[in-house]
Amino acid sequence: MSRLICVDQDGRFATRSAVDSLSGTLHVSAVAPQEQWVELLDQPVVRLKVDAFSDGRVFSIGRQLRLNGFRGRLEVIGDLLPDQLPMAVAAGIDVVWISLEHADRCDESQWRQKRGKARFGYQQSANRPLSASTA
Repeated sequence: MSRLICVDQDGRFATRSAVDSLSGTLHVSAVAPQEQWVELLDQPVVRLKVDAFSDGRVFSIGRQLRLNGFRGRLEVIGDLLPDQLPMAVAAGIDVVWISLEHADRCDESQWRQKRGKARFGYQQSANRPLSASTA
């Protein structure tokens, strides 16, 4: 039985069994824009699986679910990076499930260090004028 580590919004770890706790998981590639969201809005828990930390769809889907009125528990299963915790929290994600192996590489102290950092997205603000070097 594989084990996962649950990382909460404060970067704290809790261990649970993947088989016992994570049924009904949707892969991010299976979530169609808008059509499927309506079905998800009334669910008590939505679990989204992502294959790689570089797949930012999970943040977009989470944010859109919250903007469309989802009030339940939003969980992500996938080996995100500690640097992504502030983005996950800002997108409305309640917990991230990571593999035990990934938790050995990115331990709890790294996750806790990143909690509360204000960061969502990577794009330049529309209100800030472009500098001569980027124009």
